[in-house]
Amino acid sequence: MAASIFILSLLILLDIYGINYAFSRIAQIIMWIIWILSFPSYLSYNSSLLEKRKILEYLAPIAIIITLIGLIFLAFGKFIGIELIVFGYIFEPIAGISIFLTLKKVSVLFSSLFFYGAIVFTAGLPLFLFNLGIISIIGDIIKMIGLSYFIYKFK
Repeated sequence: MAASIFILSLLILLDIYGINYAFSRIAQIIMWIIWILSFPSYLSYNSSLLEKRKILEYLAPIAIIITLIGLIFLAFGKFIGIELIVFGYIFEPIAGISIFLTLKKVSVLFSSLFFYGAIVFTAGLPLFLFNLGIISIIGDIIKMIGLSYFIYKFK
C-alpha cells in the first residue's frame, strides 16, 4: 500500500506538471522510493501461498530490473528511461494474475478491483503523453481500493 500511495502521488504530479516532470529531482526520488519498495512487496507476495506462483516469481524480477535500467537512464536525462519504466510496469498486471487467482476465492469483487485497476493503471501510463494521465490515476485508485480491502481483511 505504501508503494501505491507513492505511485498515486507521482501520477498526480505528472498529471499536473506534465510528463517532463519525471525528470525533476522530486519525481526521481519518488520513483526510487517506489522501486525500493518493490523488494518487500515482491518478497511478501513471493512467500505467500499464491496460485500460479511461478508467474509472479519470474515476471516480477524482470520488471524490477527493467525499471532499474529505466531509472538509471532517467537520471541521465534520457527519455528512454521513462519508456523503460512504463515497459517494466507492463509486467505488473501479468504478475498480478497469481494474486488475483488466489484472492478471488476471498472476494471476487475486491480481487477484481485490484487486478483490473492494475490493468487500467498500466494501460493509462502511456496516455500521459496525450494529457490523459487521469486514466492511470483512476486505475491506481481502483487498485488501491481492492488492496485496502485485503489489508483490512487479513491484518
